[in-house]
Amino acid sequence: MMGKLTGLCVLLMAVLNVAVTEDTVTKMYFEDGDSLTLEVRPAYTTPIINILWKFNGNLLAEWVKDVVPLGYYPRIQGRANLTTETGQLIINNMSKNDDGVYSVGINDRVQSESYHAKFIKKVQKLKVVVRPLTCTADSKNCSLTCDSDTTDAEPITYSWKKGDGEWKVSGKDINITRKDDSGVKTFTCRMKNPVSEEESDPEPNPLYKEPIKTDNSGAIGGGVFVGLLFLAGVVGAGVAWIKKKGPFKNRGTNITDSTHGNGQQTSPTTGIATNPSETVPLKDTPQDPKSDEKETA
Repeated sequence: MMGKLTGLCVLLMAVLNVAVTEDTVTKMYFEDGDSLTLEVRPAYTTPIINILWKFNGNLLAEWVKDVVPLGYYPRIQGRANLTTETGQLIINNMSKNDDGVYSVGINDRVQSESYHAKFIKKVQKLKVVVRPLTCTADSKNCSLTCDSDTTDAEPITYSWKKGDGEWKVSGKDINITRKDDSGVKTFTCRMKNPVSEEESDPEPNPLYKEPIKTDNSGAIGGGVFVGLLFLAGVVGAGVAWIKKKGPFKNRGTNITDSTHGNGQQTSPTTGIATNPSETVPLKDTPQDPKSDEKETA
């Protein structure tokens, strides 16, 4: 009984594994004129005796060792190469008509991995479109669209950049508001797909407003004026101090002798009191000759 259950579990796991692996599809992208390389996965480690490639379920290339020579069907005839040792198939000069699913069978067994080859174009030149067209710096909010011809260019990843900032992945459209974005000068968008990448020219932000600059000329002029007043005050105080405390204070001043009670003039250099009668010589007063004559008479 135990052996039967074990065998049933192994069989169930094998069935689930096949169900999962059969759904494995790898996407591949090609441009017009490209070459497409299709590998056998997982790679075969035993000798390969037959190969059969299909496109959307239709025969594409076939080979059976010693039985059927290598041959290509009209879809790829003249532009394909099949390696019988590995099962690798290379198709050249691909076009939009080659967009589809490719699968392969090796040694009469369909391989777990198939390929979905998708035709794709390079991203075209793009630009930022402002909506609505009436959006101005007085608008509350606006939207920006990363616009280009995206026919056959999908899948595309969109990124946006504010001014000289970092790129951030976003959608094709973004909303901008006066509250959050009025200080941003420009917006730039970028499109990227599996085969190319393009970015727009910087678009001026319709909500941008120049920062208000403060005029400091009045404050500077007032500061200079106050400085000059302060300097004048310092100079005036210095002059007053010199007059009060400097060498000219006691020149020609009188002091009172506390002993004799009389005023005496002091020397401006020694500060010693001097007696004017001692220092100033008396001059002789000439007599009038007429008075002498009167006295004689």
